[in-house]
Amino acid sequence: MVSARARMMLILALALSPSGCVKKDDAVDRSGTRPVTMEVVVVDDDFDPFTEPVGALPDGVSIRLETAIRARGLVTQHYAMLVKKPGETDAQAKERFSPWLSAQPLPAGRRFIVGDVVEENETGELSPIGLRTYVLTGEAIVTQANVIDASVLVDDGKGPMRQPVVMVTFDAAGGERFHEATREHVKERIAIVVDGKAMSLPVVQSPIPGGRVSISMQGYDEQAVAEAQRLAAGLRGKAK
Repeated sequence: MVSARARMMLILALALSPSGCVKKDDAVDRSGTRPVTMEVVVVDDDFDPFTEPVGALPDGVSIRLETAIRARGLVTQHYAMLVKKPGETDAQAKERFSPWLSAQPLPAGRRFIVGDVVEENETGELSPIGLRTYVLTGEAIVTQANVIDASVLVDDGKGPMRQPVVMVTFDAAGGERFHEATREHVKERIAIVVDGKAMSLPVVQSPIPGGRVSISMQGYDEQAVAEAQRLAAGLRGKAK
């Protein structure tokens, strides 16, 4: 799984300007990779799953409210948030969260997914502190099976270091489904899920042809570059 030390922020794009960036040969990454799972799925912002939660809240879990502009206007919804215990891994936190989540009723075709909750630490850097819920609806639009290429763009060293970016290209079928889905869900959110975690939930502003997604890594150092290399190799299905 991609390391928690460099979280990903995904931005849908037709293309990424190569200015100031170079393609990084991920063959230099000898840390070892394995294939990762990826799916793009529509987010259900119409159903509120926690108006009357079932059962006692697990330790560290609270119900929160968020207000945002969605396709149908201003929406206020509940979500569940779990604060991780000191030293608790993502896998351990999800294991503690999952039994309670599975008891919450959802309409047919919906499912929960979790994503990171981050806050600034003492040095001003963003740091993950827990997990929160989202509701997905329908089948995946595209998955890692539709990926035909994934490459890394990094700073060329001639200016302030930029975040490394993973450019993902889908096959013809995936690109067409992606274009059609973004046409049908303008002003709605879609989730980009990597290894079972929602990494980004952008609002579709307009139909997106071209079958490409750019994944900007959080971080500006060699560790972020290494994480980008591992993700790109994993999406291509390369395992050491």
